[in-house]
Amino acid sequence: MAEGFRKIVCPVYLDETSPQMLSYARHFAQLGDGTIYLLHVVPTDELHLLRKVYRPDEGGGADISTAERVAREQLEATAHEHLNDIHYDIVTQFNSNPAAGILEAQKEIGADLVVMSSHGRTGLAHLILGSVAERVVRESVCPVLTIRQGEAEATPSAFQHILVPVDIADRSATALTCARQIAEQHGGTVYPLHVVPTEDIYLQRDVYRLQEGGGTNLVRAEKVAKERLAEISQTYLDGVRYEPVVHVSSDPARTFLEMEKEVGADLLVMATHGFTGLFHLLLGSLTEKMMREAGCPVLALHQ
Repeated sequence: MAEGFRKIVCPVYLDETSPQMLSYARHFAQLGDGTIYLLHVVPTDELHLLRKVYRPDEGGGADISTAERVAREQLEATAHEHLNDIHYDIVTQFNSNPAAGILEAQKEIGADLVVMSSHGRTGLAHLILGSVAERVVRESVCPVLTIRQGEAEATPSAFQHILVPVDIADRSATALTCARQIAEQHGGTVYPLHVVPTEDIYLQRDVYRLQEGGGTNLVRAEKVAKERLAEISQTYLDGVRYEPVVHVSSDPARTFLEMEKEVGADLLVMATHGFTGLFHLLLGSLTEKMMREAGCPVLALHQ
């Protein structure tokens, strides 16, 4: 978990290197005396090998060996500039699918954290980085920290306000435990947040105990949510500062973003479920929306 990130994988796009991403990776590596693995997924298809970034003129066209050499040279230069006092290793993976290459490398390395940019600045890079990050978050076997490319330069050492959306049905234990550890390391405050839905179909969940009566559905649900969130917070956040928050809203994502601004969050910790299909639409899409729109980094962990 947060106190033991020893093998940190940083996927690097040669034309989209993110100083913010490397800054966060450095920070976690320093906390745990860890190693950063700078990873580039070298494409195997001719179209991508002909991109100028791989200097195809030096290899007589689409040449995978030249592309790997160029990638390693640039990764070494990046490490020299940003990681000169950190343990690091250079890793290349061959795959026509960047997300698949990242996931394969993660397993081979035995990574316990992936730190990556979630979106490029514009155009094609924006689309590629976004879709790659979303797939990695869905399928990763370890936590993934995503940083939106183009964010203002951040200071990772200042994790003072940590926002954690909580599902009071599944307790979100993984996210809360990680948030507590980060708060301990940085002297921060954790804000567990539960959003009570307004739609009857969601209010009928057993967790809101509407069958016990006592006011309208929403009033009862909000009261139960506050009690339950207080219990969960006490269980998982004992020993650090925390302020449980309950809101009633028909739009959880909007509420997350509003609360992020209200508390000045510098980290959003979210438990994902790694589902596809309907479950992905209901649960995973919230994490993906936060990756796209949150103003702070998002740390996604499988519950």
